[in-house]
Amino acid sequence: MEVTLKFLIGVAALSVIIGLYSPWRMLWWMSRQNRLLVLKYYGIPLAVLGLIYLLFYGY
Repeated sequence: MEVTLKFLIGVAALSVIIGLYSPWRMLWWMSRQNRLLVLKYYGIPLAVLGLIYLLFYGY
């Protein structure tokens, strides 16, 4: 479970980094692509997954 959680955190972090650099690469299916939407679709799950990891696997 820990490995899967780390993988998902890594994918979400990479998606946020790519999306902040060029939003259209991560939001290609939407009519509007901006950095705020990248943070909404990829940043919120990154924060939630990070909190779950900290709660279950500690420091």
